[in-house]
Amino acid sequence: MKKESRITDSLPLTDSLLPGVFSKLVLIAFVVTFVVVVLGAWVRLSLPLAIAALVVFQALLGMWTVTLLLKPAIVMAHLLGGMTILALLWLLLLRSAGMLRAPPIAGLLRAPPIAGLRGLAYAAVAVVALQIALGGWTSANYAALACPDFPTCQAEWWPDMDFKEGFVLWREVGVDYEGGLLDLPARAAIHKAHRLGALFTLLFVGALALTLWLRGRQRVWRGLGVAIGGMLLLQVLVGVLTVVRGHPLALAAAHNAGAALLLLSVVALAYAAARNR
Repeated sequence: MKKESRITDSLPLTDSLLPGVFSKLVLIAFVVTFVVVVLGAWVRLSLPLAIAALVVFQALLGMWTVTLLLKPAIVMAHLLGGMTILALLWLLLLRSAGMLRAPPIAGLLRAPPIAGLRGLAYAAVAVVALQIALGGWTSANYAALACPDFPTCQAEWWPDMDFKEGFVLWREVGVDYEGGLLDLPARAAIHKAHRLGALFTLLFVGALALTLWLRGRQRVWRGLGVAIGGMLLLQVLVGVLTVVRGHPLALAAAHNAGAALLLLSVVALAYAAARNR
């Protein structure tokens, strides 16, 4: 009865929020349009326009996060939208720095290519993005505490888990998802999937970083390999500490920041590999 009253009470609030949300969207659209006009004088417009569209859509996702009562699919999409905007802004900066021949970006773009690097770099971006999505799904479903120990989960290597129920992406509308609705086996399945994804990411991106260090003929490639490998190891360490220390807010925020930095590093690698083919 308490949850039903929260749902009922939130519906009139939605109508009162719409004018304010609309005015904010108009302001955001104006600011983004101004930025696009400025940047469009010296870079191709396709990327700034994509960023502008994503910013508007991200604002809508923020509104739906509230009006749809923390629906997990919307919460995860809101996280992925923010990460995507960050990555595209970083890509825009890389492109602009390359045009201006600003170091060290110019040195990275002039470095001799490494055979097969382009495909591996693109795959690394996909792997990191998928792992971020798994992390977002874990957070949105309040599954972080389903496995309070490490490296085991609930003192078992393979506890009772329900992957089918845990990965239902779209559920009914009008239900308050604050605190999560899934039972423990479903949440444990989500958490375990995030851990397995972290292991795969560690192996794949770690091997890529090692390849850059061993096969890079230029210092800039080796430096990028060290940076990617260092951020990867730090991210894994923060993730483990977040679990064993009971998910304190500071470590959880650091884990999100680490994911963003790792994404930016592999995006930089993919951009450089595409330019140096």
